[in-house]
Amino acid sequence: MQKRWVYTPPDPGRVALLRERHGFSFFLSQWLVQRNIFEPAQVEQFLQPSLTQLPEPQLLGLEKAVARIVRALREREKIFIYGDYDVDGTTATALLVEFFQDVGAAIDYYIPHRLREGYSLNAEALRRIRERGGKVVITVDNGISAVSEAEVARELGLDLIITDHHEAPPQLPAAYAVINPKQKGECFPGKELAGVGVAFYLLIALRAALRSAGIFSGTEPNLRQFLDLVAVGTIADMAPLTGINRILVKEGLKVLSRTGRPGLKALKEVSGLDGETASDQVAFRLGPRINAVGRLDDAAFGVKLLLSRDAAEAKELARRLDAANAERQALEEEISRQALAKIESERLAENRSLILYQKDWHPGVVGIVASRLVERHYLPSIVLTRDRDGLKGSARSIRGLNLVEALRDCAEHLTKFGGHFYAAGLSLPEEKLAGFRKAFDRAVRSRLGEADFAPSLRLDVESDSAGIDSALLAEIESLEPFGLGNPSPLLLMRDLQVKESRVVGEKHLKLRVAAGCREFGAIGFRLGAKVPPPQSRIDLAFLPEWNEWNGNKSIQLRLIDWRESSS
Repeated sequence: MQKRWVYTPPDPGRVALLRERHGFSFFLSQWLVQRNIFEPAQVEQFLQPSLTQLPEPQLLGLEKAVARIVRALREREKIFIYGDYDVDGTTATALLVEFFQDVGAAIDYYIPHRLREGYSLNAEALRRIRERGGKVVITVDNGISAVSEAEVARELGLDLIITDHHEAPPQLPAAYAVINPKQKGECFPGKELAGVGVAFYLLIALRAALRSAGIFSGTEPNLRQFLDLVAVGTIADMAPLTGINRILVKEGLKVLSRTGRPGLKALKEVSGLDGETASDQVAFRLGPRINAVGRLDDAAFGVKLLLSRDAAEAKELARRLDAANAERQALEEEISRQALAKIESERLAENRSLILYQKDWHPGVVGIVASRLVERHYLPSIVLTRDRDGLKGSARSIRGLNLVEALRDCAEHLTKFGGHFYAAGLSLPEEKLAGFRKAFDRAVRSRLGEADFAPSLRLDVESDSAGIDSALLAEIESLEPFGLGNPSPLLLMRDLQVKESRVVGEKHLKLRVAAGCREFGAIGFRLGAKVPPPQSRIDLAFLPEWNEWNGNKSIQLRLIDWRESSS
């Protein structure tokens, strides 16, 4: 789908002032102004994020939960961590379990099986936890909508502490304590924490309380060692990499790059990673492998990998996750092909939303397929399959549409729903599907105008070929970590001549382009459907990066889009 390019040159006065005040390059000054990072305090916090800038945990309302956990530790009560089967949930589970192991707690964990149990707390799991001696249950990355399950926990004599980061419903569960930066009246400044970030904040407060209570008999746990888990979970959950998340992930990537954790070392090895680890490598290599085992098998294997302290066991588990990821990729490709064919044959793209259902689609990959549909058609997309209780599936959104609010408009058709602005899960009876299709399309149309359905590409800085050098790449690297909320710089270069163009790997575009006397190689992933002819003149939207091949290192342009040059 052709994107509308949007480029507005940054305010030249502000650019000049940044250059004068800080001595920044022209590129860096332009980029900061484009991101509205201009005041000295903003500039310092963005370019030099530090753990000392983190807000105090007391702002998150942790006191009641911390006091109950301290009592559990004193009385040797058994604590269960109740996680989720995605990367955010498994990293958060491993984070808390390892901390409690380090302080000598009676600790265990429970991860629901995606296919057999579904998302979040369930009554049967709580009964099993009670039978296994559990007294305190701490959820991570789930539980904020578990109203009836919280009542079951109370009846069983379990003290339920919910830690979550999903959108809070109007009625909260009557748990012992609820920790969620998004609940009404919460004054914590980090609303966009991932589930693993909320769990980490619980540990900050808990360690301080244990220190004050004199419970540490030896060396107290170093929380910095857990930041590799925080970084992996935050990036993989696509939490915005701004504010608190940027600080946690920036520091966490440093720990991850040198991690001594056998599980992550083995996972990096099967993912082809060595040395420094960047955010995109977590997003596209490490995260999918942890996710895959929860999508197709049992997410507990992911937790076991992260907690493993045995190198041989870690390597075997990493191979299992790698094999699950390969299987996931094959499933995703086939279901995406079927979904796209269905859209074309039934002319579904004429609507303002896509809702697709097929009873035998694997529930573990419908969320990824929904993302593929958004990429192709740029419409809010829901992909459904059947389970024993009816239909269930995942939704993905486009810019400007809050999925949770749109689904709330359709609540009469749904059994259950929840999630985030851009991603959500839902379930409904099969007989309500037709009504839900109409209701959801109405909800989308009521919130979006015609212009919202045209995807746009926002460009940061216009450059000439002379500006593409090693100094520029070093500056771009200093702006990491990149992700949602802090996307990679997107550069514009006009009127290049195409020297070579071809498709590689069936769907990727490979170019060689010339700007004056300089030539660059360019690679555009998934752009093979649109190939410019040799000798044509084109504009490029791109990110410059290093390319290493056979011991040679050169600058390559990672192509995001191209268009015919108008000059």
